[in-house]
Amino acid sequence: MEEDRLVFGYTRRAVALDLFVVTAVVPAVLIALHLFLPESARTTLVLQHGDPDPFEFLTAAYVHSNVPHLRNNITGYLAAIVMAYLLCLEAGRRRWFVATLAVVLVVVPVFVNVVSYVTFAGAFPADPTTRGFSAVVAATAGFVYVALLVLLRTAYSTETATFAGAVIFLVLLVTFYVLHVSVIEPLLLAGASGSALLCLAALVVSARGRIPRNRAGWKRLGSESVPVALVTALLVAFVVGLFPQRVIVDGMIINVYAHWLGLVGGVAAAVLLEPVVTD
Repeated sequence: MEEDRLVFGYTRRAVALDLFVVTAVVPAVLIALHLFLPESARTTLVLQHGDPDPFEFLTAAYVHSNVPHLRNNITGYLAAIVMAYLLCLEAGRRRWFVATLAVVLVVVPVFVNVVSYVTFAGAFPADPTTRGFSAVVAATAGFVYVALLVLLRTAYSTETATFAGAVIFLVLLVTFYVLHVSVIEPLLLAGASGSALLCLAALVVSARGRIPRNRAGWKRLGSESVPVALVTALLVAFVVGLFPQRVIVDGMIINVYAHWLGLVGGVAAAVLLEPVVTD
């Protein structure tokens, strides 16, 4: 009876509290800052590259230019963070999720804004400003990728995680390539496809002895493949959304450089914390 009240080995109360904080509290803070804070007060939170205040390197991530900007970031954040949470729960790594999320919300924005500030110092005739949660959104996407690999390693083996992760990475690279080149080079696509097939072949070899031998086994394998397919589709959508062809929309510059930094920061945070934070 007690086990019936558990979700992936955790109490329903703990899971409900986690989901409330992750899916309600964080978006509520972003919405409240935008809708209820006066414009003059929000301006003090924006990172002013000409004369930055140290606190602005963090606070700039939590203010937005307009409602569509806010809506897009909240939507992307919710899609990624819920997926990351479910993967971590299934892998039995709730504390790792909490620790990584804290770093993603606090440390990654500072890292991204500091690096962006240093990189673009003096590059623009007018001092630019930085605001928005998109670097954090990119970091949660990186967290999703690492969380899937940890789940695959936990449920199967390191080899499975390695080869499956390589296939997903190739899919994302091809997506980015097709999205941004004017002329597609068939040889490059053929090479990427060949590499993916080699990874899949290695995945099959590493799974030798665990390949299903009956219909029930194949059904189980199919259901276990659903998270991999969902994560791949989600990450492809993030590549399209975070790294668009047009970087100027409605007079606003989309800082794809910050998106890259956020993605790398999310992966780094998850990888560095994974071996030291255990349940």
